[in-house]
Amino acid sequence: MNIGMKKMSTLIIVLSLISGTMIAQESTKKILLTTEHKQDIEYKDLHLNTLLQVYDENSSAQLVGDIYLRVNNSDKTIADFYIENDQPEKVYDTQIYKNYFLTFMIENNNNYLIIEQANFGKPFALSSNGSATIGTKDDLVAIEIIDVIHEQGYDAPPDDPNRKSFDNVRYTLKINVRGVTKNFSFYSSEIKGNYAIDLGSHSIVILSDTYKYATSLIEMVINKIEEK
Repeated sequence: MNIGMKKMSTLIIVLSLISGTMIAQESTKKILLTTEHKQDIEYKDLHLNTLLQVYDENSSAQLVGDIYLRVNNSDKTIADFYIENDQPEKVYDTQIYKNYFLTFMIENNNNYLIIEQANFGKPFALSSNGSATIGTKDDLVAIEIIDVIHEQGYDAPPDDPNRKSFDNVRYTLKINVRGVTKNFSFYSSEIKGNYAIDLGSHSIVILSDTYKYATSLIEMVINKIEEK
């Protein structure tokens, strides 16, 4: 190999490394958030603005939490992140919108929003106000919460001394896998053992749920089943 060909090979390798780095950078965007001020973020087809509020012991009692992050896309709220220090609840670090994962992360006392393409194998929370797609055009899973019913009451008449109260939420998911649509229903009480939905080529594991003020978040992970 002559010197010219060696230089050309080296240039191709360098350009390939640069291209790979750019693709990796484009697939994930990490934004440093500032408090109190709205921030505008452009990422692919998203036109986001965020509002981060951090409260302390001197803040008004009716405020929603110690840390609150609202994410809007074209002025429509697509994700809310709450962190309650006094009364810790389940914190959904990653939520999904369309085919993007939105992750709120605190690192070295800095607050970040991470945007990445939604893919199989990572837990995320799906809101009852939205729908989502995961995968590629040839291997796409679309999922949506189409019904949420909060059920409360007693399992026996008032004169039964052994009657017990119940409080449960019934969810119905509409799931489309490779063009085939099916509905699946389950109760929040079934989720404790990681409720699984078998889709043949894929599986969905329901990890947890939160129902509050007539809205809900369902945490799940969608896995692709390797064909034998």
